[in-house]
Amino acid sequence: MRNQDIYDIAETFRAAILEAKYNRKFDRSDRMSNFPGGCCDDSCDLLAYYLFTTYDINTKQGNGIYRDNNPNNTTNHAWLVMDDGTIIDITINQFEFFSKYAEGVYVGKENSFYKHLEDYRIYENYDIMQDARLWNDYQIIMSSIVR
Repeated sequence: MRNQDIYDIAETFRAAILEAKYNRKFDRSDRMSNFPGGCCDDSCDLLAYYLFTTYDINTKQGNGIYRDNNPNNTTNHAWLVMDDGTIIDITINQFEFFSKYAEGVYVGKENSFYKHLEDYRIYENYDIMQDARLWNDYQIIMSSIVR
């Protein structure tokens, strides 16, 4: 599948999350109600499940620590990595470096942003069916998705 196809899928999924957020479908105590801030790991697990079950696209979760010259900006970040190394990130616009991505989606090769993250690791995705909150979030997103 082409990167543009992956981008379109990711953008559609992200739009469904935003629609659910703006329509207050997520519980206020749920991290997804603050999307994209503070929920990159959950959104990765949700998108990974969608990509695998709907498109048979296998991914793993990348994870690293973002730091810049302001100590208050230190934060953990998560994104998806396809088998060929392509990065899929639907929460990227929370970082100044990527604020130009108005849609909040990055699909492409590992660039300098990801290379400079500390403690860079790759993990298996979490099985959202094992977590009632994530499974409920997924159902909410799916009710908002427009294909």
